[in-house]
Amino acid sequence: MTECVECGADVALHEDLEAGEIVDCATCGAELEVVGTDPVALETRPNSKKTGVSEP
Repeated sequence: MTECVECGADVALHEDLEAGEIVDCATCGAELEVVGTDPVALETRPNSKKTGVSEP
């Protein structure tokens, strides 16, 4: 497990995770992008609805 960069909650990830995948935090709903896999690194997805950016 790794931590959500928004709220610090544990985010459950599957074993065959790949960079570029989008995962959701079950606690705060943030959309997180996998930017590294060894070690796992997550960043907030730029177009995340959580940020208030409207999608076309």
